[in-house]
Amino acid sequence: MTQVKRLLSFSRPYTLRFGVAILLMAAVGACEGLTALLIKPVFDRLLDPRADSTPILLFQFPWGGHLYLQDLLPARVHHVWAMVAVTLIGVTLVKGLAEFFATYFVNFIGHSVVRDLRNLLYTRIIRQSISFFTQNSTGRLMSAITSDIEKIQNAVSQVAADFLKQSFTLVGLLAVVFYVDWQLALVSMLLIPFVVFPAARLGQRIRISSRSSQDKMAEMNNVLQETFTGIRIVKGFVMEVFEVEKFRAATRRLLKINMRWVSAHALTSPLMEFLGAVTIAVLLLYARNAIIHHAQTTGGFIAFLYALIKMYEPIKRLTGVNNSFQQAVGASEQVFQYLDIHSEVHEKPQSAELPPFHNEIAFEDVGFEYEDGPPLLQNVNLRIGRGEVVAIVGSSGAGKTTLANLIPRFFDVTRGRIVIDGHDIRDVKLSSLRNQIALVTQETILFNDSVFNNICYGRNVQNEKEVLGAAQTALADEFIAEMAHGYQTVIGERGQRLSGGQRQRIAIARALYKNAPVLILDEATSELDAESELLVQKALNNLMAGRTVVVIAHRLSTVRRANRIVVLDRGTISEIGTHEDLVNRGGIYQRLHDLQFVDAEP
Repeated sequence: MTQVKRLLSFSRPYTLRFGVAILLMAAVGACEGLTALLIKPVFDRLLDPRADSTPILLFQFPWGGHLYLQDLLPARVHHVWAMVAVTLIGVTLVKGLAEFFATYFVNFIGHSVVRDLRNLLYTRIIRQSISFFTQNSTGRLMSAITSDIEKIQNAVSQVAADFLKQSFTLVGLLAVVFYVDWQLALVSMLLIPFVVFPAARLGQRIRISSRSSQDKMAEMNNVLQETFTGIRIVKGFVMEVFEVEKFRAATRRLLKINMRWVSAHALTSPLMEFLGAVTIAVLLLYARNAIIHHAQTTGGFIAFLYALIKMYEPIKRLTGVNNSFQQAVGASEQVFQYLDIHSEVHEKPQSAELPPFHNEIAFEDVGFEYEDGPPLLQNVNLRIGRGEVVAIVGSSGAGKTTLANLIPRFFDVTRGRIVIDGHDIRDVKLSSLRNQIALVTQETILFNDSVFNNICYGRNVQNEKEVLGAAQTALADEFIAEMAHGYQTVIGERGQRLSGGQRQRIAIARALYKNAPVLILDEATSELDAESELLVQKALNNLMAGRTVVVIAHRLSTVRRANRIVVLDRGTISEIGTHEDLVNRGGIYQRLHDLQFVDAEP
C-alpha cells in the first residue's frame, strides 16, 4: 500500500482534472445503466401489440418519485418507437462524449505523472555521488528510467482510465439488476467470491513476476551497453559469437520470467467466461418459471439478463486492470529504491558560497576508504599554493586518482579534511566549489553534439569569440576548421569520429573555456602516440599557464617541470620534492624513473 500511496501522491497537482474525469466516468456508468433499462420497454411495449399507451416507467425511486421515458424527451416526441429510438441515440451520444473527455483527462494526468516521476528519478540519480555509479550498473539505471517507468505509465494512464470506466459501469449495471430483481441479483452475486479470490492470487503472482522481469530486462540492457561501448574489443578479440550467446541467454531468462505473468494474466479471462456461462445457465432455468408465474415480465428479465451479462465485462476488465497495476507496483519498487537513496556527498543546509580561489588547497590528515573496504589514503598532509604545479606520481593503486577526486568532492574524506582558503569544502556549496575546478581526464568524455557545444559544456553563457580563442589556444582550431561543418560538426557518441589527440584537445579547449583557477589533469596524455602527445602537451602548457594545477601521470616525462612532485605509496605520501631532488634521493621516484628511462641491458 505504501508504494500505491506514493504513486497516487504524484497526481495531487492534477486533482481538478481528475475530479472532472471522475464525474464524466460517472456519467458513462449512468448511461450504461440507462441503456439496460431501455431494453424493458422495447420488449414489453414496442414488441407487444397488446401494450397500451400509458407512460413508460424507467425507474421508481425509493422515496416515491418516478422517472418516465417521456421525462427525458421534448413534448413533441410522443410516439413510443420514436421515444425509445431518440433516447437510445441521445444516451449513446452523451456516453461517447463523456468517455472521450474522461479518457483524455485521465491519460493527460497519467502521462504528466510519469513525466514528473521520470524527471525526479533522473534528477535524483544524476546528483548521486560517484560511488553510487560504481555500485550500480549503467544497464540497471537505464532500465529504471525507461522500462520500469514505462510499466508505471501504463498503470497510471490507460489502466487508470479503464479502471474508472469499468468501475462506474459496474456500479450502474449493478443498480439496474438490483432494481429489476433484487432477489435474483443476490443469488447471482454469490459467484463473485469465486472470481475475486483467484484474481487476487493471480495478481500477486503477476506482481512478483513483473519485478523479476524488470531485473532480467536490466541484465539484458547491461549486456547491450557493455557490448556496444566495447565494440572494438569485441571485434578485435573475435568475440561476436560469445556476446551473441550471452545476449541470447539473457533474453531466454527474460522470456521465462515473462511467460510466468503471461500465464497468470491469461488465466483470468477463461475463468470469468466459465463462471459467466454457469450464471446464465442458472438464470435461464429461473426465467421460465418466473415469466410463467408472472413474477417477472419478459422485458424485465431480458433487461436483467442484459445488465448481468454486461456486468461480467467490467468485472473481467477490472481483474485485468489489477494485473496491470500489479506489474506497475512491481516495477515501482526499484524506482522508489533509487528515489530513497541519499547521496553520500551532499550539501549542508546552510552551505555558503566558496569565495574565488586565491591562496592554497590544504589536505589535513586526510584518510579515505570505501565502505567495508581497505584504506586507500592515510594521513595525507599536503598544501598546494596558488599558481603551483604539483604532480602526483606512484605505482598503480597508490591512490593518485583518489586523491585528485577528493578536491572537487566526487567523494568525501572519511578522516581529516580538505580546506580551500580556510574553508572546509564540506561546508560550501558544491556548485561554487566545482565551478572553480576544471578537469582533463585520461578517458576523454565528449557528447554526441557539435564541437561548439562540447567546448561550451559547463558554461551557461556562450561566447563565440571566447570559444574560438579556447580552441586556438588548445591547438584544435586547425582540424576543427577542416571538418565539414566546422564548429557545428556533430562529433558522434563519445567523439568517436575524432582521433584520440583531437578528442583530448577539444577537452582541453573545454577546460580553457571554463577558465577555472584550479586544474586537475588525470593521465591526460597516457593513451596518445608520440606525435599526438607532443601537440596535446603544448596545448596543456597553454592551459596550465597562470593556474593552480594538480597533475597525475604515469609518464614521468610529463611532470619534470612541476614545482613539486608528490610520490604516493600505498595511500601515503612517501616523498616530496623537485624532479632533480627525487632522482638523486634514491627512493621510490628514482626507481620509477629508472624503470622508464634507463635502457635495459642487452
